[in-house]
Amino acid sequence: MTEEEAKDVLERIEYELGLHQPHSATRIVIHDLGLWARLETASGGATGLINGGTLFGWPVLLEPKCDASYTVLSI
Repeated sequence: MTEEEAKDVLERIEYELGLHQPHSATRIVIHDLGLWARLETASGGATGLINGGTLFGWPVLLEPKCDASYTVLSI
C-alpha cells in the first residue's frame, strides 16, 4: 500500500467515525497488512495517527482479511 493510498483509507475511516453517534464506535479493526505497516511507521504531524494502540482516539486492532481494508465496530 502506498502512502497516498494509506492517507485515503485514513480519511475514509475518519469520515466513517464522524457518521457514528458519539461514543457508539468501540474500536477500529485494520485488515490490510500494508495499511497496518504504514500506520506502524507513521510518525508525528498529520500522519502520526497511531499511538499506543489507538487511531483517532479509538482502540485499533490487526485482524488480517482479504475482503476489506478496515472495519469500524460499533455498539
